[in-house]
Amino acid sequence: MIKRKRIILIALISLVLIFSCPVIVINIWIGYTVEKNIAVAQKMYPGTDEDALIAFLLDEKNTTNDRTHIAVWTLGQIQSQKALPVLYKLYKNDPEGKTCYGRHDSVLCQYEIHKAIEAIEGSRE
Repeated sequence: MIKRKRIILIALISLVLIFSCPVIVINIWIGYTVEKNIAVAQKMYPGTDEDALIAFLLDEKNTTNDRTHIAVWTLGQIQSQKALPVLYKLYKNDPEGKTCYGRHDSVLCQYEIHKAIEAIEGSRE
């Protein structure tokens, strides 16, 4: 009976580890990427993390792909209330990103802007 309980306990612990490891790895990766993106923006623009990311986003000399994946995504991840008006101004009410599909080299991704807005607004609650 004790052997069976030990096997069940080991199995449960194994399952918890199997399912929690990917979550931990993803959170570490997100944190690393956020820090890396902030460093890229701050290398080019002075100020706080948010100020640098917003400046990066608004500077049309940066590629639209970089503006989306470095600035928009990171502003959503850090839930920047300061960026919300800027994101609203760039958003064209296209939550599925149909207007930018296949055109990320020339337009900001509307789907990513939508996700960033939702993440920021969700942090208010």
